[in-house]
Order: sequence, then C-alpha cells, then structure tokens
Amino acid sequence: MAQSVYDCGKEGHHPRITRPKVLLVVGHPSIGAALEALLRIEDRYEVRRAQSLEQVASGVDSWTADLALVDGVLMPRGRIDVLTMPTIVLSGNPHDGRRLSERIAQGKGWLRKDATAEEIRAAIDRALASGTRRRSAAVIVAALALAAIVIVIAWYLLSLRG
Repeated sequence: MAQSVYDCGKEGHHPRITRPKVLLVVGHPSIGAALEALLRIEDRYEVRRAQSLEQVASGVDSWTADLALVDGVLMPRGRIDVLTMPTIVLSGNPHDGRRLSERIAQGKGWLRKDATAEEIRAAIDRALASGTRRRSAAVIVAALALAAIVIVIAWYLLSLRG
C-alpha cells in the first residue's frame, strides 16, 4: 500500500500541500458527526457534510469534493448522476455495497458502516490514488501524441526544403 504524503517527514503534516476534500453524505446527524470527527482527527482531509443527495445536487457553494463517502441508505433506485466525484458507498454488507457502488459513475467500492478510522483512511487514500494514476496516464498519452505531431510537422517542413 502506498504511503500518504502526510505520513512522510518529521511532523507527518505538510501545510503547503492541499488536503484532499472529502464530502460525507450521511442522513443521521450523530453518525455524520462521528465520521466527520474521525476524518478530522489527524487533519488529513478537508471535510464537509451533507444529509442528503438533494443537498449535494443543490451545490450551494463552489466547494468541490475530491471524494464522497455516501450512506447507501440514502441512495435512490436507478443510476446516481448527482455524484460526479469518486465515491465510496457505506453499507452494512458486501452484497449491497457492491451493488450500490456499481450504480455510481465513479464508484470506488464500498466500506462497512462500522469501519475503523484506519480502514476509512486506507479506503480514501486508495480511491484518491487510483484517480491520480488515471490522470497521470492521460497526461503521458497526451504528451506522446503532441510529440508525434511535432515530429510529423518537422518531417513535413524538412521535406519541403529538399
């Protein structure tokens, strides 16, 4: 498992590095507060909470989450288009967790509702790392395509001279 940048260095915290933004979508206020407290303990994530997918859809402010943790109980039937960010479903059992995660465009799996702080942090780091790798591959492909275009243009210009 890859180490988080927050685990490196003397203090284990790098204030110049932007913290990942995590959105909690949990209907029950006490459970939401407990999950938020777990995520804020080490100051690794910037955390916000919503109590429903309707609140997420309204997008009151311009804050955009890097990842969402969503209580599976709040998910309606059918495809979920409100969640445009990578999302982990909180569920009571593996069957429901997998099924619900598949209904989200950027579903990154599921997590038990009673997961430990370490399990939650590991799942978040895995989900965020997979998105970074995908973007990195896209950047490499774009750079190679650009290099190919430059080579073709240079070859064409040289052939005009000769």
